[in-house]
Amino acid sequence: MTMAGSGSTRGTVCGIENCRSRRYEEGEDGYLYCENGHRKGELLAGSDDEMFESAARTRTRKRVDKDDKSASKYLKGAQALSMHLKCLQLILRRQVWFLVHERGLPEELEAIVHDLWALRIMGLESKITEQKQEFDSSQAAAASDTGTETDRGPSKSPSHVLQDTPNLVDCLALCYLGIRTLRLPITPGDIHAWTTNMKMPYRGAIKLLEIDMRDQLPGTYRDVLDPNSLLSFKTLYSSLISIQAAFEDEYGIEWPPLNVPVILFRFMKELALPLEIYPATRRLATLLQYDFTCNSQKRKIVSVEHLPEAHLIGCLVVCVKLLYPFDGARRYPTSIDEPATMKLDWNQRASIMRKSKQPTENSENKYIAEELINLRPEDVPFMNGDQIDQYLAFYQENFVDEPYINAEGKSSDFQRAMHDMFPIQSNKPSQPIQELPESHMQRSWEIVQSVQSILEPQTVIAEDDGQGIRRPGRDYVAYKKESDLPENAQAFYEEAARIAGFSLEMLVSVVFSTESRIRRWKKQQQGSVA
Repeated sequence: MTMAGSGSTRGTVCGIENCRSRRYEEGEDGYLYCENGHRKGELLAGSDDEMFESAARTRTRKRVDKDDKSASKYLKGAQALSMHLKCLQLILRRQVWFLVHERGLPEELEAIVHDLWALRIMGLESKITEQKQEFDSSQAAAASDTGTETDRGPSKSPSHVLQDTPNLVDCLALCYLGIRTLRLPITPGDIHAWTTNMKMPYRGAIKLLEIDMRDQLPGTYRDVLDPNSLLSFKTLYSSLISIQAAFEDEYGIEWPPLNVPVILFRFMKELALPLEIYPATRRLATLLQYDFTCNSQKRKIVSVEHLPEAHLIGCLVVCVKLLYPFDGARRYPTSIDEPATMKLDWNQRASIMRKSKQPTENSENKYIAEELINLRPEDVPFMNGDQIDQYLAFYQENFVDEPYINAEGKSSDFQRAMHDMFPIQSNKPSQPIQELPESHMQRSWEIVQSVQSILEPQTVIAEDDGQGIRRPGRDYVAYKKESDLPENAQAFYEEAARIAGFSLEMLVSVVFSTESRIRRWKKQQQGSVA
């Protein structure tokens, strides 16, 4: 800034309110003012011959005391991971409690799952220590951290699997591994059904925790404990395969085989299959050398097709297709001793199964939990008053967080206001009416008897006189894709997949894998004979 004349100073463009003036004069208060009266710059301190000091310009800032600084309510580093594990352990205990006290499983399951959980988190000790050291170090060092996730690579070894932070699906996998250890007739399909029906803690499991515990968790850990979607079979089996393989590799655990007689009997009863399927399934499994154990150490890559549960349901479906084909064509056995002496009308069986799923007179046409979750906005106009009440009450009980509504704070005030705008007061139970075990068992046997009554005997033709008689097993069709399934086959596949614990796509792949193994066995037999 230069002097342009007596008392005036030439400087930069003022710019205030688009003022283009460059001339400034010093005012009585010690500040520079442009020609248009705009104050420019800070206090001008010139020479002071009278030894008077100009008043210092001070800027006041809000004083912040360290003692007054509110600490973050979220835990970080090792403390956050430790709190996450405590929360997860509480949810796991509730899951085991449900299995023991509501499903009637043995109390030994609690001790087994406890030991499996201890093994699962044992590998996290070093991770917690490392995170504590990183958290206690300077932020500059933390900013220059290269990270460890990229060092692991895309494929993880069993030891790295156990070092990953566990989640709710891992807890379900541990529960099932405990069930398998006791050789109980429970399938992954049961685990999926219980979580879907909101009986076994999974979706909304975070509501089982105290508010103080939830509030200390960072958002990433909260999301892990509060999944926003239903459990998928793919996710469940991915966790199951990884954990059991890691336990085998790290701790040398040998899992017992499936309790095939009991589980196979259950499959036959719930699918209402003829008795001939039982010995045929056991015989086929023996020919294919299935021992129904899980030993992932024999394979570098373990997929769903290698699980003992897949082997059992795969053999059963293949035997059903051999003895009772879905095409409905007659096939003539050579003697009455063959298992395929009876013919099953799949259309009549489908009608029987549909009627068994229809609501009874006392059920008031209520939804099941899975239907309530999957309802869409376009379904609302077709709902009656009781169904709408059930729908709203179901979401209030399962998704409205009552502790937060009753708590203090801005967030709670908003939730409380929204809740008060749409109150739900009903003395009717919101949950679907569940059948008692005795009535469910009675209906199951009635379905079995109904299906047995529609079996028709096949004509026995001992000798083929050259007319090309179609024999059992002839024109066998292998379905490679879900879209290849005919209507009756798809209905049966869906029922079998639900009970065994697979998606329809998974079951098609499992059965096709079993059929491929049969073809390889036949080639080996033909080669040995030649």
